[in-house]
Amino acid sequence: MKHPEEVKRIFNKTDEEALEQSDVMLGSFQDNKSLFIERFTHLQDPFAGQWANAAETARSLEPDYASVAEQTKQTALLETVMDQGRNLYQTVILYTQLAFPDDAAILRLLGQPQYNSVRDSQLKLPVLLRTVYNQVSKPEYKAPLLAKGMKQSEIDLLDTLAGSITVQNVAQQKAKKERSLAASQRIVALNAVWEKISSVSQCAKLVFQNDAA
Repeated sequence: MKHPEEVKRIFNKTDEEALEQSDVMLGSFQDNKSLFIERFTHLQDPFAGQWANAAETARSLEPDYASVAEQTKQTALLETVMDQGRNLYQTVILYTQLAFPDDAAILRLLGQPQYNSVRDSQLKLPVLLRTVYNQVSKPEYKAPLLAKGMKQSEIDLLDTLAGSITVQNVAQQKAKKERSLAASQRIVALNAVWEKISSVSQCAKLVFQNDAA
């Protein structure tokens, strides 16, 4: 399936600068509209109204920093639950080493050799935590762990955090997509404004060809 093409700006100014220029030029166009439409019929009404509406639409869209703030918040929440998951995993490994000293097989069963490669992955860490939860919930492993001081609530939290990381990762990805969508919508709206500016600028070269001011 073909990916949609990225929406690109047709202007080099900032959003604010483009809208400021639009306001100035629209006002000038309105003042001299009769001169424009005398030579260019496509600039007669509803051209000016469409231009004003395009600018209003562009202004109504949130700036990028608003979307960035939401994405940053969701990313911070994801990192928090991942930190909790990593800390809890290390707690399980510590109690496992106390309950089953010198037992490399059980450490492999709990994924210790893979830990460093998955610890920073929001997709793989939940799988590891849920795998550990399933293993340490078995009576032959749980009883010795509890006897060494590990809490049942910590065992249960393995499954809870695995779910929380997955849910928060979805929230982060949603924020990223919404930011991308918002950016595309904003660029489309500003491009529509810039097309009006460009059209009038081009026509003005003829309308005012003998008027340097």
